[in-house]
Amino acid sequence: MSKLKDEVDLLRSIPMLASLPVNKLKLLAFASDHVSYGENEILFKQGDEADAAYIVISGCADVLVESGGGKTSKVAELGPNSFVGDMAILCDIPRTATVRANVALDTLRIRKEHMMDLMKESPVLAMAVLKELVQRLAKTTHDLSDAREEIARLQA
Repeated sequence: MSKLKDEVDLLRSIPMLASLPVNKLKLLAFASDHVSYGENEILFKQGDEADAAYIVISGCADVLVESGGGKTSKVAELGPNSFVGDMAILCDIPRTATVRANVALDTLRIRKEHMMDLMKESPVLAMAVLKELVQRLAKTTHDLSDAREEIARLQA
């Protein structure tokens, strides 16, 4: 099996990219970089300028968020086929979290300019990205509501 075919299959496993035609997935795979990280290496830090998104090929990474008080909390763990960093490159905002490899990690790095060019050329992709962001917002709103209810319950 070829590396290009493996990377196209990996890209196709990401819901927001799944509807792209094979030729677009091949272009994206060809333009992307295979990047490996050792245990405890940082992919990016909270507050950094976003230049790329990453798809985890193998290994695991922790998503860490630092609060205003300087406390760092693990908010998620990423495994194979996880897509991370896409929000910051799509919305042109600083990184909202730090991502750190917790074991050896292989990733496919998709540069911001390649993702943006592809979105401009593909209304199907633009709609898929919009749908993904709305779903994340809905989940965050739900989680925030649950947290507020829990706080109110604990204060009562």
